[in-house]
Amino acid sequence: MLFTVLPHSELTAPEGQQPSSDIPPPKGPAPSRAWRLSVLALSILLIASSLAIAVSAVVVSRRHAQDVVPGIVIGGFGALGDQPLGLMTLDELPKRVHELGERFLDQRVRLLIGQDKSSAQLRELGMRVDEEAMLRDCKSLGHSGEPLADLTSYLRGRRSGYRLQFAVSLDVSKSHQFLIELKDAVDRVAVDARLDLEKHIIAKERPGYLLRVFDSLVSLEYAARSLSTGQAVPELRLAVAESQPEVRKENLTKLDVSTVLASWETRYSTASIDSDRTYNLKVGADKLNGFVLQPGQVFSFNAAVGDRTEKEGYRVAPVISGGELIDGLAGGMCQIASTLHAAAFFAGLEIVRSTPHSRPSTYIPMGLDSTVVYPSVDLKLKNPFEFPVVIHYVVHQGVVRVELLGKERVFKVAFEREILVETPFPTVTRPDPEMPTGQQFVDQDGYPGYRIKRRRYIFKGQWKTDAKDENRGNPDELISKREWDIGYPATTQIVRVGTGSPKLPKKPPPPSHRIPPLPAWAKPLWVIQR
Repeated sequence: MLFTVLPHSELTAPEGQQPSSDIPPPKGPAPSRAWRLSVLALSILLIASSLAIAVSAVVVSRRHAQDVVPGIVIGGFGALGDQPLGLMTLDELPKRVHELGERFLDQRVRLLIGQDKSSAQLRELGMRVDEEAMLRDCKSLGHSGEPLADLTSYLRGRRSGYRLQFAVSLDVSKSHQFLIELKDAVDRVAVDARLDLEKHIIAKERPGYLLRVFDSLVSLEYAARSLSTGQAVPELRLAVAESQPEVRKENLTKLDVSTVLASWETRYSTASIDSDRTYNLKVGADKLNGFVLQPGQVFSFNAAVGDRTEKEGYRVAPVISGGELIDGLAGGMCQIASTLHAAAFFAGLEIVRSTPHSRPSTYIPMGLDSTVVYPSVDLKLKNPFEFPVVIHYVVHQGVVRVELLGKERVFKVAFEREILVETPFPTVTRPDPEMPTGQQFVDQDGYPGYRIKRRRYIFKGQWKTDAKDENRGNPDELISKREWDIGYPATTQIVRVGTGSPKLPKKPPPPSHRIPPLPAWAKPLWVIQR
């Protein structure tokens, strides 16, 4: 815009016209020539400045038409600091934004799960960044098409810069999957304080956790919103349902374990082929060693030991299923349960629930065994005494030993087994086309089936039998007597027969797990006193 300064004479009304009455006549002397020249100079300066700004805007716009505005950084990288984007070419920008997006998602966040801690990358949590939105934001600055506005953006970038943030959202399906897998890893039952009888210390109690997946998903949503606004999220607390142990460390400081109420030993193979089973025995025993059973408390084997998984350290070893010996995870845990069951039987603990195997075992007398399958088949015992009972396990050199420790007892215990019915075992053959014709061997030894009565006598006097009642127990000063009906189906003998080519190499027979037959003197009645 050009400004023209007219002489005062040209401001007067045309000839024949009177000056407007709305405009008062100027007062004072007319502006001097110097004043008029100053106004003219200022006008020229303003015009020149405007032209210079316009030219500069056009020059900057054209020179940096393919460049990112200087001073642009992306925040939210924690200790790595803000990451620059300024003055790179627009062609390089997508690659750089993608690299920074990946680096952003590589950041780790501490996860607080009750009293436990873990960590995970933002990408593992299901976070994702909007790279397209970041590209649009970067390209919009200084590239609007209006030279003056673009020059302003350029100058601001030089002076103070721009700090942008990735727009962060949550991939709900990926987050849900992450939390489900995390739940498998962190969920656990509460663990009571227990005595470490080898180290002579008290192992502290530990709370149990159940990860609340959907509540934790909400926490992840809030974290994504915080990251989008530039807030740091160095740690994230996930929602858990916490269960508290029943026995705490302070409850055990005055515990009396001076007396062995009862003990029992079973033997296991130390051969290298059975090393995985031996390993399982030690893992299971360690979870129970030092367990304190309070007065009146019901002990659950499955609750105390927990799920038998690879995560807990268990290995594949032979187990009994459907009367047959097969490979299964945590093979050997039934021996841990059976040894405890026998010790509890002679200690006078109440047998709340026990289930015999589908076939007798080689390591324990028939009638004293107890199978366990997590979580359905359990061994449950109740402490009937007015004092705590401590479980002590030792697994060493082929022997599993359980001692139940407490105060001195004033009674004796007898186990009586009466065989009511004995059933012969059947034999079946199984063809094997991978064995040469003519080869055969026993794949599984057969064993008779039995229906028995198991009785427990708790008494103070002498053990006696009643000749008038088929020599069953009739001890002096009987305190209590309880009996159970137990059945063991006959174990089928399986003979593997080769049906393949005679040129095939012979297969080696499997390891023998033959159970010795019951001797004649153990039929029909057999008694053990402790």
